[in-house]
Amino acid sequence: KSLVEHGYNAIAPAYLAWYVPRPSTTRLRYLHKLLTLLTPGERVLELGCGAGVPCTQALINHGLNVTGVDISSAQIALAREHVPQATLVHADMMSLSFEPGTFDAIVAFYSFFHLPQEEQEMMVGKISRWLKKGGRLLFNSITDEGDQILEDWLGAKMFWSGLGVEGNINILKKNGLKVVEDEVAVDVVEQEEETFHWVLALKQD
Repeated sequence: KSLVEHGYNAIAPAYLAWYVPRPSTTRLRYLHKLLTLLTPGERVLELGCGAGVPCTQALINHGLNVTGVDISSAQIALAREHVPQATLVHADMMSLSFEPGTFDAIVAFYSFFHLPQEEQEMMVGKISRWLKKGGRLLFNSITDEGDQILEDWLGAKMFWSGLGVEGNINILKKNGLKVVEDEVAVDVVEQEEETFHWVLALKQD
């Protein structure tokens, strides 16, 4: 996780310049779907808010009460410029503590898979406790199992880890989260294919 933190600190402006003009149509589709289920004023936690665009900004524009968290201080600094209305926290998501039933929704775009495998189920357990009954989790993860270290990802060394599609589903079910919708979707970014597992889940009794 130190590698992830230092990597995003090093490339934060370059990453912002790269991905904002190249939005994932799948992410925007799922975000829009979630927004139709949420009422202005409800509380949302975004794990891995990055620079705050486009997702944190869209949540704020919908009138939601947003708490954004990122492990990178450079990303949080950019988010403060883009979404000063949000409550922004520089932290490892695993270190967070909230009262049970605090949030109506929790989102994690391109962030969950930066946790080591052994922490991913622990994180889902925390998320389940933090969600209200009927609250929703929206996240994406990689489809492969195991750890990956990318030596040069936009100019920085980066770490990813995955449980696989079945593993993602299993940890949700074990923690009281019902899978409402999931798909393995491919986005084309600059003629390169990006494949992620997208999941929308519901907190049960």
